[in-house]
Amino acid sequence: MNYLLQLVLILVLTKLGAHLANRFKLPTVIGELLVGVLAGPAVFHILTYGTFIHYFAEIGVIILMFIAGLEGDLKQLFHYWKPALTVATLGVIFLTAAAVLLCVGMFDFSLKTALFLGLILSATSVSITVQVLKEMSYLNTREGAIILGAAVADDIICVVLLGISTSLFGTASTQNSSIIGMVVPKVLFFVIAIALAKWLVPVFLKIASKIQSSENVTTGALILCFGFAFLAVEMGMSDVLGAYIAGLAISETNFKEQLAAKIEPIGYAVFIPVFFVSIGLEITFKGMQNDLLFIGLLLFVAILGKQIGGAIGGKLFGLTWNEANIVGAGMVSRGEMALVVANVAVSAGLIDHNHYTAMIVVTVMATLIAPSMLKVFIQRGKRVVSGIQLNKTSEAKS
Repeated sequence: MNYLLQLVLILVLTKLGAHLANRFKLPTVIGELLVGVLAGPAVFHILTYGTFIHYFAEIGVIILMFIAGLEGDLKQLFHYWKPALTVATLGVIFLTAAAVLLCVGMFDFSLKTALFLGLILSATSVSITVQVLKEMSYLNTREGAIILGAAVADDIICVVLLGISTSLFGTASTQNSSIIGMVVPKVLFFVIAIALAKWLVPVFLKIASKIQSSENVTTGALILCFGFAFLAVEMGMSDVLGAYIAGLAISETNFKEQLAAKIEPIGYAVFIPVFFVSIGLEITFKGMQNDLLFIGLLLFVAILGKQIGGAIGGKLFGLTWNEANIVGAGMVSRGEMALVVANVAVSAGLIDHNHYTAMIVVTVMATLIAPSMLKVFIQRGKRVVSGIQLNKTSEAKS
């Protein structure tokens, strides 16, 4: 019954952490992430990352991205595909270039290792960003649409570059895996997912609504959520991408409002807090003292590269500097795709386990820092808008 005690501790501590974060005017997710750091191996060792937390966290992030899709706007997402693709591409270029300069210039790494470290750091995860955007009522804005679109493009770019890199530089077994063999299933996933989203999802939900049982439509939506997530993983993509597409598909039906009100309590009451805590539990300070300079500089590069790349990409498409900075900050958070790329890099012999540990620490630290950055830029933008509106009102009165 140890898992029940872990769940009780997580739920109690995350609510207290979120409350304290609110009191200090920080995003609530910061409080929940710090619970993981303080209660985990890094400090008090009350909680450990085990099988139970792993699976609850997986379900939590899937539901979180499903909710983001439910609250999304498909037309707006397609409308901003050009800036989204530009933001994703520039983020990868700026970050990889900065990582190569740092690793080769200061730490004498091989070019191959430096390129792979840059590729690992290029993989964005918007799971945490989505939570902040929701809190700040910013999810369905132009900047929110660009961030979400860029995150999808980012995943695809990283998968393609990963396939090319392992084929060129990996071990004999990974080199034998063709680039086409890695990329084709990903392309096929989008074809299948779009077809299912268009023709299966509305029909499936209508059938579910006619079944005489309790919460039949809610159950039907969760079946679609987990089904799309499973399909994505089977075809080499991230499960959260599949869940997000399922949510977007449902957002185009008449069940959108009903399901958003039903799914959010399921996610935020239990599963999503476990996901936020699990990120903090990945942090450990053991053996870090030997690599503090490397980790510190790499973290600086990881944040600055995404911030600059995202901001310039947004500015190229007519955003103000503050709006562009919101996009850049939205791309700073890392997550599951970075860990996937890191694992592949270790398996392919492209980085060693010491560098892998450093990458995990940088990934988690960037994810901890990103929400506060995003909130600062959003609040600054709201103040600017309020100031402009106040000036216009004053001018009209005079």
